[in-house]
Amino acid sequence: MRVAIHQPQYLPWVPYCDKADNCDLFVYLDNVQYQKNGMQNRNQIKTATGPTWLTVPVHAALTKTIAETGIADPRWQKKHVRGIEMNYSRAPHLDWFTKGLKPMLEREWLTLADLNISVTDWMFDRLGITSKRVRASELGVTGTADELVVNICKAVGATVYISGQGAKDYQDENKFKSCGIELQYQEYHNQPYSQCFPDAGFVADLSALDLILNMGPGARDIMHLGRKAVSLPTVS
Repeated sequence: MRVAIHQPQYLPWVPYCDKADNCDLFVYLDNVQYQKNGMQNRNQIKTATGPTWLTVPVHAALTKTIAETGIADPRWQKKHVRGIEMNYSRAPHLDWFTKGLKPMLEREWLTLADLNISVTDWMFDRLGITSKRVRASELGVTGTADELVVNICKAVGATVYISGQGAKDYQDENKFKSCGIELQYQEYHNQPYSQCFPDAGFVADLSALDLILNMGPGARDIMHLGRKAVSLPTVS
C-alpha cells in the first residue's frame, strides 16, 4: 500500500498531483494548523506579464485547523473566474474549465478544505489520477509532525510512504522503519510544455490547471515526465 499525505491546497501544482498519482491512497491532511502565506489558499497562473497569484481570502487563526478555516469574502470567485478566462482565452482546452471547474468555483463555499478538496479532485480526474482519497480528519488519528504522519500510515495500512523533500529536516527515518514502512522521497522536475503567451518563455511551478488547460488529454504524459522517486538507503 503506497500512501502519500499532503495538506489540501488551492489549485495545486504539478508535483502535488504527480505524488497523488504515484500512490494507492492519498490523504488530505486537513487536521493540521492552517499555514499563513503558504499554498493552502493560493496558487499561480500565467499571464502576459508573468505569473500572478490567485488567492482565496480566509479567516485565519492559529487555533484553527485547515478543516476549520472559513472563507472570508465570496468576491474572490468572480476575480478568479475572470482571471482564468481572460488569461487562458487561447488555451486549447479552456472548455474544460468553463464546463467543469468554473461552475464549481462559483458555488457557495464555507470552508477552505471543502473548496480545495473539491477543486483538487476535479483536477485529479482530468489528469487520470485514480488513487483513493481520504481526509485525515476522518481517521481519528492524533500526533504532531512525523508522529502524526506515522500514525496515519499505520491507520491506513501503508507499506510505503511517499514524502515531500521538505520533510527531510524533521522526519525520523527509524520511526517509519520500526513500523515496517518504507520511506521514499519524491523527486520531481517540471518539464516544459506549450503554454499561453509563448513569447514570455516557459514558466514552471504554476498551478497544474495551466498544464490541464494547455495540454488537455496529453497533460498526464507531461506530468509523468518529471517523476523520479528515490528510495532512502536502509537505516542500520
